[in-house]
Amino acid sequence: MLVRWLVFVHVLSVLAFFLFHGTSAAMALRLRQETDFARIRALLDLSQSTINGMGIALGVMALTGLTMPFLIHIWNKIYIWASIVLMLGAIAYMAIFNETHYKQLRRLVGLPYMKGSKNMPAEPPSGPEEVAALIKKTSVAGLMISGGLIPAIVLWMMMFKPF
Repeated sequence: MLVRWLVFVHVLSVLAFFLFHGTSAAMALRLRQETDFARIRALLDLSQSTINGMGIALGVMALTGLTMPFLIHIWNKIYIWASIVLMLGAIAYMAIFNETHYKQLRRLVGLPYMKGSKNMPAEPPSGPEEVAALIKKTSVAGLMISGGLIPAIVLWMMMFKPF
């Protein structure tokens, strides 16, 4: 019975994670069409407003996902290890991307930003050309692969247990 509850909480946390993370995905897709600093700031702030919920959901997802293999004795299955490696890779990619793109964009448009885990105050906005250049080089293809395709592969492995 405990395992069923853990599966329920795990799936619920996955749903919550994607619900919270949906704002960031929408921001990433919409941002490429924006040139107005006020709208760019609003998109960045909306995305950042869901970080806490997303982090809690990710933590619960990880806790339940790492607990269940102990209870049902499946650490010897390749799909468990492959899922962990894929998810860690996706998380690392997104964290690096956020650090090198969206945190920098927050700084360029005059919003408070973070450098690593340190909060930094807002700076005077940069020129529109510099902001446009960063937005232009911000490709969302990698985000779609790491945030969409990799979780779909993990879901496939969890459902069909191929190896």
